[in-house]
Amino acid sequence: MQNNNHLNEYEWSCNYLKGNNDSLGKLYIHYYQSLVMVAYKYTTDTEKSRDVVGAVFERLLQLEMQKRQQILLHPQKGIYPFLVTIIKNKCLDNIKTNKLQDEIKLQLGKLISFNSKNAAYIRFELEAIKHLLNNLPNREREMIELHLQGYKNEEIAVQLNISYNTVRNTLHNAKQRIKKLWQLFM
Repeated sequence: MQNNNHLNEYEWSCNYLKGNNDSLGKLYIHYYQSLVMVAYKYTTDTEKSRDVVGAVFERLLQLEMQKRQQILLHPQKGIYPFLVTIIKNKCLDNIKTNKLQDEIKLQLGKLISFNSKNAAYIRFELEAIKHLLNNLPNREREMIELHLQGYKNEEIAVQLNISYNTVRNTLHNAKQRIKKLWQLFM
C-alpha cells in the first residue's frame, strides 16, 4: 500500500508538471498537513501557516507551463522537497517583511509623534499627518496609506498592478519626502 501511494504522489507530480491542475489538487490534499507543520516551525501561528501553504499552492496553480517544466522532481519523493523549500522561503520572506513593516511604522511614528497627550496636540498631530500625506504625489500617498493599513509590499504591488521593487522604492522615497516635509512643517 505504501509503494502504491508513493507511486501516486510521483505520478501526480509528473502530471502537474505536464499541466494537470487536478494533480496539484491531489498533492495539496495529500501534503497539506505536513506542509502546514513545516510553516508552523517558522511562523508559530497556525493561521499564518495555513495561509502560507495556501498562497504557495495558489502560486503553483498559476505557474506557466514553461516554469513548471523547470521544476526538478526528486526520484523517490517527487515534488515534496521542492514544496518544503518553497514553504520555508515564503515563511522567511514573511518574517523579513513583517520586521521591515514594523521598522517603517516605528520610524514614521518617531517622525510624527509628540510627547504630549492632550487633545489639542492629538488633533494637531492628526491634521499634520493628513497635511503631510496630502502633499505627497498621488501614487506615493496611495502606497503609504496602504502600507500604514498593514498591507505588505507584495500585496500593494498586486493591488496596484506594479512591481514589488517599484513599491519598495516608492515607499522609501515617500518616507524621505515625509521626513523633509515634517522638518519644514515643524
